[in-house]
Amino acid sequence: MSSAATSTELPRSSSTTVQETELSTIATDDPDIEPTDREVQRKPWKYVGYKRYAEFISSDDDFFILRRFRSLNVRVALALQDQISVLEEQLDELDRKHSRRDAVDVNNGSIRNEPIEERERLLAQITESIRRYNEVILQQSMLRKYPQAPKRDVKSVNNWHFNHDYRAIDEDEQKYLKHTEDLICLVQKDKTPLRKAMDNSFWLRTLPLWRHKSDIPVPEYDAANVSYYKDGRMDRFASVLIVSIGVVMLITPIWVLQSLADLNMKLIVITIFIFVFLLILSYFMAAKPFEALGATAA
Repeated sequence: MSSAATSTELPRSSSTTVQETELSTIATDDPDIEPTDREVQRKPWKYVGYKRYAEFISSDDDFFILRRFRSLNVRVALALQDQISVLEEQLDELDRKHSRRDAVDVNNGSIRNEPIEERERLLAQITESIRRYNEVILQQSMLRKYPQAPKRDVKSVNNWHFNHDYRAIDEDEQKYLKHTEDLICLVQKDKTPLRKAMDNSFWLRTLPLWRHKSDIPVPEYDAANVSYYKDGRMDRFASVLIVSIGVVMLITPIWVLQSLADLNMKLIVITIFIFVFLLILSYFMAAKPFEALGATAA
């Protein structure tokens, strides 16, 4: 898999303002000629639009970011719950009505031969309402498991809009990215803290060492702003670095202890290296506390 990053790290002011008169500008007489960079810059809503935006989003799983609609989903669930509660009360009242001593004798113990049409219709309505309610509940239980989208990925998507002066996509349709607390990444990758630190560093994640993505064509007008990087190379580098640090932490104390004669100094060295090794396991490898303690003890 691959990761992508825009070359603009911090948003700056937009560079171009398009006048309304540009809408009638004729670019070329030949419709088969690709638009120039200047034409794309002037009319990104025409030449870029959702086609290029979808291509950019789909180029990396980290950029597949959507809203969870947390509060709205809760409100829908509460509304459905209340609708079912009302129907439940109506069914209870109907059962009480036909179970009274002064009521006409009807068979309340049969579903196949239901004597009360109103109760049959009510049960059918309850069945449909509960089905919708259960679907919402199950969907929400799954959505809640998705972690919040990392800010760096949201920033990369925002940078794409910035590179097109925020005009490639309608302004109102970009607003979903402002709900940062409500955004989720649909394909969240499991990364070690060291790998996440590399992603958080613009300098580290844009090193030419990782750049290798020839199978995804980048439009000429985006070539200066969008770069693709190989996730596999970054993951392998992080793994090699972690293993190297672990080997150093295991071998170094052996040589240090060999050169020490004082028992107290040896105990101090052992204590320091155990503590540092525990910290490295907890941070670089995202190990749980008991797992890190077990590995250190071993």
